[in-house]
Amino acid sequence: MIELLVVLVFLLSLHVLASGFELSISLVEIIVWGIAGVLLAIVGPRLLIGKVTDNLMGAGRRKRGPAADGLAHLRQGDLDAAEFALRRCLERNPADVEALQGLAEVASRRGDFEQYIQLTSKALGKPDALRRNERVALCHRQADVCLGRLNDRKRAVEALARIELDYPGTTDAWRAKQRIERILSESATETP
Repeated sequence: MIELLVVLVFLLSLHVLASGFELSISLVEIIVWGIAGVLLAIVGPRLLIGKVTDNLMGAGRRKRGPAADGLAHLRQGDLDAAEFALRRCLERNPADVEALQGLAEVASRRGDFEQYIQLTSKALGKPDALRRNERVALCHRQADVCLGRLNDRKRAVEALARIELDYPGTTDAWRAKQRIERILSESATETP
């Protein structure tokens, strides 16, 4: 509705300008300018807004990649098919971080947390392949697995320390440091 109003204002101002300068504008010219106004007022902003929201939401970053089939099987709960597809993907491209993370999730769902830590560590070893928030979340998830499933405080602290090393002086580093301090103080109180 707003777009239509913008077009009508555009056409009205075009008519007023033409009348004020005593220019003769034919009906065809008004229609052509009206179509141009519609395109500018409706299509342009929508395309721009779509592009901006795609970039903010990450839609422009990941298309249907090689790991997509395996990840689809994983979402459906078919761990065998997911593992097969993700391993095939890694055979073709050992640097595919999505496939590594997918295999790590398969390992986690199967209860193989050592394998989970190994695979996520490989993914974290490729710093340019993950966004900052993805790396931070993966480090925290590693720490959760180390604490909750493996009862390994040392590796949990190492996972969190990676955040401090990668992003010094940031809120993420501060939160990681706070969590490390809690882990260390809990282990000090539990040790006789």
